[in-house]
Amino acid sequence: MSPEASSDDPRYEVWVENTIQEWHKGTISLAEIRELGGMPADCPVIAVDLVAQQEVPLPEDAVHDVPPRDLGKPLIKRTHFRRLS
Repeated sequence: MSPEASSDDPRYEVWVENTIQEWHKGTISLAEIRELGGMPADCPVIAVDLVAQQEVPLPEDAVHDVPPRDLGKPLIKRTHFRRLS
């Protein structure tokens, strides 16, 4: 018997402050990133693009697309969100 994901299982994962968080939609706003990471509402946040090796400060109106998780495949993260230090 093979394990199957139920429709209630999260389809997305977001890497925030060195922790992979389950997520239930295909986009995430800066406010939601801060909430997941336990950051203050005014905390500057950057997106670290692991493919291009770039750090990009996020504007207050930023909305990031979250690719769906491929069940049964290794986890590949391309973007990490963290506080601007």
